[in-house]
Amino acid sequence: MKMLIWVGAIVVIGAILFYVFRKAIGAAPTSIQKEITYGPFVIRVEAISGKTYNINYGMVSQTNVSYSIWFEGKPVEFPAALQTNTGLPYLWMVYALPDAPKPTLLAGSQSLYLIYIKDGQPVVEPVIEQRSDFASVQFLDSEGGQPGTFMEVFSRSDTIGMDQLDTLQGGRYLLVSEHTVLDIQTGKQMLFNKDNNAVDNYSYPQPHGALAFSPDRKKIVFNAAFQSWNTEQANLPDSEHALVVYDFESDKGYKVLYDDTDTRMKNIEDINLDWFNTYFEWNANQDTLSLKKWDKLPYWTGSYKAADNYYYLYPVKADMLPVFKDFVLQQMKWDATNILSDTTTEYTGRTLELGTATTKLDIVFKEDEQQISFSRNLYENDSPEYKTMVEKLARAFDNELLSGKHQEHFGRIYSETKRILEL
Repeated sequence: MKMLIWVGAIVVIGAILFYVFRKAIGAAPTSIQKEITYGPFVIRVEAISGKTYNINYGMVSQTNVSYSIWFEGKPVEFPAALQTNTGLPYLWMVYALPDAPKPTLLAGSQSLYLIYIKDGQPVVEPVIEQRSDFASVQFLDSEGGQPGTFMEVFSRSDTIGMDQLDTLQGGRYLLVSEHTVLDIQTGKQMLFNKDNNAVDNYSYPQPHGALAFSPDRKKIVFNAAFQSWNTEQANLPDSEHALVVYDFESDKGYKVLYDDTDTRMKNIEDINLDWFNTYFEWNANQDTLSLKKWDKLPYWTGSYKAADNYYYLYPVKADMLPVFKDFVLQQMKWDATNILSDTTTEYTGRTLELGTATTKLDIVFKEDEQQISFSRNLYENDSPEYKTMVEKLARAFDNELLSGKHQEHFGRIYSETKRILEL
């Protein structure tokens, strides 16, 4: 998520430089203009392409897309807060809300506004006005009554699809910038936790976005982390993480502590609705959340990451290494002669290189991180064959883990905060 923020910041800075530079030199860049009609509104889209100065690369090509909304031949005026801190005198994005009872738009930049017609005139109603953070939108109920994709609002830098209006539909309750719930059917706005306060010293959301939505449609579930910066080491809690259940109508929330090990929570970026449904439940009245009680916890499995074609085992003890090594040798129909090297360094940990002259695989164990990673050899070129090979072995070992094998080689997940403070 931090990467997304940096990307967005770079886009905005580039757009500002482009705008300033164009004004300064009086250049005549190319322009593409489109008009889109939505109800009584006309949305004008302009894409300007030209050269701008990049502090790292010098003069570069850049496309900047701007929006404006018109009603009966006149532009709809927006409050000054639209431009605060962006330096860009236009709308970054315009969304149609097809499920609203009358033609309604959601538009803005870091600040977002509802636009609709009342008594024959356009109304620009603030939903969220802010100075620094990127705005975001996420339906709370678009996926079978549960949250949809969390999306940040950035200034566009391409012309793909600019002749079509972006739409937000499929749910009734839209979470805007993680602080306002918009009921699209009624237009009602519910602002909550305006000052971004933690709940019992657990800050949220971490990562961004809503995790779950209560059956009574009054409470949002966020993942949260303890604020260690304001707590002495001796007073740090055993549960570094918690879920915050926040009632946006009453503007009150409470925490549900959980243990990372007992919920198999290996990485907050992997938290999703399946994980939530596995380890948490709503009570009989469907309004209070608690941990499920397990007679026997689910088995540990590994994590295969398709993006980089790596397989990870975490948190593991040192005795998992020979078990996994023997598994790979057996699956590849290799033996001890196929252990090409076995090296250990302070920073990279222990690396086993397995294979032949044409096929090489790496197993890396970092004891201090309790992690084994498995991939093609670092110096081998990526290929579809390696992708198929690594993924196949990952799925096969996961199948063994799901059958209950090798569970004794897993350890506990320790508080990252406590571990860092103890170093």
